[in-house]
Amino acid sequence: MRSRFTPTDALLILVVSIWGSNFTIVKAALEQLPPLGFNALRLGIACVVLVGAARLSGAGLPLRADWPRLVALGLVGHCGYQLSFIQGLARTSVTNSSLILGCLPVTVLLLNTVSLRRERVGRWQWVGVLLAVVGVYLVVGVGAQVARDTLQGDLTIMLSVWCWGWYTVGSRPLLQVYTPLQVTTWSTVIGSIAFVPFAVPSLVSLDWHGVSGWAWAAVVASGVLALSLSYVLWYTGVQRLGSARTSVYSNLVPVVAMIVAALGLHESIGAVKLIGASLVLVALALTRIDRRPVPG
Repeated sequence: MRSRFTPTDALLILVVSIWGSNFTIVKAALEQLPPLGFNALRLGIACVVLVGAARLSGAGLPLRADWPRLVALGLVGHCGYQLSFIQGLARTSVTNSSLILGCLPVTVLLLNTVSLRRERVGRWQWVGVLLAVVGVYLVVGVGAQVARDTLQGDLTIMLSVWCWGWYTVGSRPLLQVYTPLQVTTWSTVIGSIAFVPFAVPSLVSLDWHGVSGWAWAAVVASGVLALSLSYVLWYTGVQRLGSARTSVYSNLVPVVAMIVAALGLHESIGAVKLIGASLVLVALALTRIDRRPVPG
């Protein structure tokens, strides 16, 4: 039985801390920048940072035989995810979208059970995932209902969860051959190229002089931290811990977002949300327990 906290776990906690805090950064930037335009700009920054880091590390180009999978990862995990998430969020509430996105581990486990390269999923991992879903539900708001006016947005957010889940599971074969930096760099570049045409109209009509220095700083911070650094660390987790265990850490994002909102926006934290956050932490501990070896 293994439940030891590793340096990789610490890196994943850093990732969810960045992603949880990123909600505040994005919210401020979107007051001055259109959603698709904002995403295109931060994806562009992420590409520059990742390609530069890959060149400095001496990482070469992937083999020709692996490009089809990289293209699929870029189209689904970057372009598809960003499009469906932004469009869905515009049509539903933050509570509903947070709750749906918190179900990523369930999506990953389901994809793992039907994939050709199955990861072994332990009993405690399943218990942990189910407990995490309950915890996320309590954190983002008890009683969130799928209403008719938000149904389209909710379904679109569900699509983004499947994109992110497939992105996490589909990277596993490539991570047995390449580094997380290589996989992240080229999948991001491909996804960004596919995303740009959707953002061109909003960028053309944007009043560039009306964008403040704070908004530009938010774009840079989100591109460098939330995309470049965090995606590399996320893939590192997938490589070392497997996609199922790594995906459970996404449940911490709503918890971090709640804490940041309480400190920065003075939003109150009720007893129910504290219980939910506690359940998420317990769930993470359970998913780190597995009596069976993780396949290499």
